[in-house]
Amino acid sequence: MIRLVYLVGATALALVYYFGFGAGPSASEYLEDLEWWRPWGSAVRWLPFATLTAMARAGIPQALVPLGLFWAPPLALFLGSLALFRKSAAARAYLCFLAILMCVFVWYGYRAEQVWRFFEWRFAAVATSFAAITSTILFAPSLLRGLVRRSLVLALVAVVAALAGIFVLSTEVTGTNSEMPFNISPWPIVTLVGFLLVGATIAGAHAAGGAAVWLQGRIGGAPGFALGLVVALIVGLGAGWFIFSAPPGWVTVALMAAVYALVCMAFATRAASEGQRSGLFRLAAGAILLVAIFGSNRIAATMQRTARDQTALVVLDALEAYKLSRGSYPETLDELVPEFVDDIPRPAIGVIRDEDDRFAYSNYGDSYALEFASVLWVQCQYSPPYKFADADSDELAEEQAAEAEGADSRDGEESWDTPDVSAPSEPTAEELALAATLAEHGLSGSWSCPEEPPKLW
Repeated sequence: MIRLVYLVGATALALVYYFGFGAGPSASEYLEDLEWWRPWGSAVRWLPFATLTAMARAGIPQALVPLGLFWAPPLALFLGSLALFRKSAAARAYLCFLAILMCVFVWYGYRAEQVWRFFEWRFAAVATSFAAITSTILFAPSLLRGLVRRSLVLALVAVVAALAGIFVLSTEVTGTNSEMPFNISPWPIVTLVGFLLVGATIAGAHAAGGAAVWLQGRIGGAPGFALGLVVALIVGLGAGWFIFSAPPGWVTVALMAAVYALVCMAFATRAASEGQRSGLFRLAAGAILLVAIFGSNRIAATMQRTARDQTALVVLDALEAYKLSRGSYPETLDELVPEFVDDIPRPAIGVIRDEDDRFAYSNYGDSYALEFASVLWVQCQYSPPYKFADADSDELAEEQAAEAEGADSRDGEESWDTPDVSAPSEPTAEELALAATLAEHGLSGSWSCPEEPPKLW
């Protein structure tokens, strides 16, 4: 009974946090009947809390006082659940979810209320999704083990459902969709931060810790402990390489995985067989998550390449044929049908077709832009090379010549100290291959998007 009361009380507190710290009605909305789900913002605007609100909005470090004050209850509830629900991974994961969600509500209610107000209901949806994904990945080994104990079939169904969910979100959510689903900024928080940063880091730590615990139980003693630590570093380094684009990020993830592995080995059961079993569950959960996250991201990158290098070429060829025939580019893509193309193809990003899966076209007279929204935060755009008019070209040449003459007359040491930041970098192999593909179709323009979504970190 006490456990049920604990869960119900924590859920009720989360609702209080939502309505209390959520972005309340604006001045013009106070006279309106608000929807039932709209937050009140009473904890932020209530007069007795005015001092705390002022401290929170004054910035760090003053904001740490009200943030810490209201973060303490959800964190205490979660820590209490570790002892109260020792045999229920699902309950611990649920209370972790509520704790993360309440902390997010406090932060955005105090520090970024305008973000919450701008995205309205989408903010709550994104925050809830992010908290659910993070807590589920955090407790994935325990959840997997609990499901296997109940039923192997149930565990397989849960794994397949998790893989499908990660795949759909990774291939469907973009940062440029006009309705911005699952976004609270130009970046898709769920896929970019939830999966590729936080989720992948936690999954890498699970895999590293599981491998370390299994080796410790298998070999035993100091050799097993040392070998487990080395393997954890290697696994963490590999996960970091997928997440980050530079060595500092790789090393950071490797060190986090090593620390996590040390904790896992320190608290591993003394029974060798049980330790190996526990390590295998942790390793399996981490490996499955890493494969799902990075595999889905690779598949999404393949969809982007297909849309860019095959589907879009049909439209680009039709645009050039139209100009050759009519002397100018069309005002809309519909003018290409049916003479130059039977139908305007649509870029296949993801597996669910919707109205946003279309090419956007802008006519600039002697030039144009063809765009489509790709996965994550990428907007792919193609434009032909811009051609200067003859008079403008002569003026540009004269200006460039004058600048060059002025540069020659400067002091030599100064010229060495001032690098030419405008010098073009050497094209990559991918860029050369893409240019060759376009050249085969008589196109000399360029795409703004790379072969796959870039790493932001």
